[in-house]
Amino acid sequence: MISVKIYGVARLKAKVGSFTTNVKSMDELLGILPGISRKEAKDLVALVNGKPAKRNVQFHDGDEVVFLAPAGGG
Repeated sequence: MISVKIYGVARLKAKVGSFTTNVKSMDELLGILPGISRKEAKDLVALVNGKPAKRNVQFHDGDEVVFLAPAGGG
């Protein structure tokens, strides 16, 4: 089981701040994020256990995945 946390604008869209799941890969996780399409999910910054994660990462039991919207400003 992994824990997933969502922050920023993505959290508002998802309408949930965290959840747990049994998915095995980032690709699988991107397809089940609540309220966020796979296309939108690919634009999010993803961290696994506090480190930047690539889209082909495989999860291990106990991993923590965090999604953040990319920084913007002007």
